Amino acid sequence: MTAGRNQTGKAEDREISLHALTNTVRAIVPSDRDAGIYALYAGKTLYLADAAKVVARAICTPRGIEDTARGIGDGRLEGKPHEIALYFHHPYICAVERFGLNAAMVNIETGSLRELSREDYHCDVSGYSFGFVERGGKVLYICQTQWNRLDIFEAESGKNLTEREVWTRKTGTDENGRDIYESRNYLDYFHSGLHISPSGSRFISNGWVWSPFDQIRVFAAEDFFREFERGSAAADCGSGYNWDRPCAWIDDNCFVAAVDDLVKTGNMDDDEAAEYEYKSLAFFRAADATDESAYGFRWISPFRSCDCEVFVPDAEGEVSGRLYYDESRGYLVAITGDGAFAMTLDGKVVKKAPDVALPATPSGGIPNGYDPHIRWSYDPKRHLFYTWQDDIGIVERAF
Repeated sequence: MTAGRNQTGKAEDREISLHALTNTVRAIVPSDRDAGIYALYAGKTLYLADAAKVVARAICTPRGIEDTARGIGDGRLEGKPHEIALYFHHPYICAVERFGLNAAMVNIETGSLRELSREDYHCDVSGYSFGFVERGGKVLYICQTQWNRLDIFEAESGKNLTEREVWTRKTGTDENGRDIYESRNYLDYFHSGLHISPSGSRFISNGWVWSPFDQIRVFAAEDFFREFERGSAAADCGSGYNWDRPCAWIDDNCFVAAVDDLVKTGNMDDDEAAEYEYKSLAFFRAADATDESAYGFRWISPFRSCDCEVFVPDAEGEVSGRLYYDESRGYLVAITGDGAFAMTLDGKVVKKAPDVALPATPSGGIPNGYDPHIRWSYDPKRHLFYTWQDDIGIVERAF
């Protein structure tokens, strides 16, 4: 559960060269407000960096973030350095152990620091869900507090706006000997990476269900305050172990996901495969959610699909990479192991950057998962790729 404990995080106002951080930087994210300004996590410390001036200023050293994974999940990450993710919504920066339990959020104007945490239940394969939104002129954050629970908090006060009871319990068996359960606000779903729509009115959790099976769930922010997880709808794009798949919002209603080849994943019989035409991009409208389906919850099917050369399924039929939407330029941007691509909403590639590529996904059964390297990312507001490179510093480039 989120701890919400405050401490003073303000550090000495002293600039250092970015080169002094070589071999220590673990994560980077651009400011949502100021061009060329980045948050860095290096040597257990959060920094505010200026790419043009090649300098950084220490903001705080959060106590709650651990360097190394110890005693979490099923042990697959034991002894490995935590992968850190950063989120920046001025004046707030949040650092998260992506496959750990801990996070810390700092207000860079006041120095107020809040420690956060989530429950450990398969945390080493489920990304720590986090994202910023605005509502009524206030900055809020959506944060995972249990494996199957998100909460929404006021950033300034830390007040939980979605307090409720969440439980399930066995009440007996039916005539066939099957267990009967009753529950309250309970959804058997493992949250993972969040994607927030442009205005913050909707968000996606890119997670999974037993046994396991990847499943994107779509939430309307206003509905979440009343219905919580039970008000969500599932998108029809799962195939197995590939949660945290590439996806991006196009607008507040439409989102796109890169999907797997269901023949290669073994999710089709021979008759189905004979009529199947694989297309790697599927488009969904949140407003198309059906009423409760045979699965016991609301469902969204793609309204359109198209093929593209960018997302090529691996031997198991799964796709991987990162996907963004550059609204002002009207194209999708993908980063894969083969480089970066700009493409139309019909999947036509219009620009390539072969040297902006992701490292190979490590083995170990973590979907699109654990990677201690700092990967290339894309900032749609400034039409720039960015990363950190030791002995160079912050690297920015356009197509």
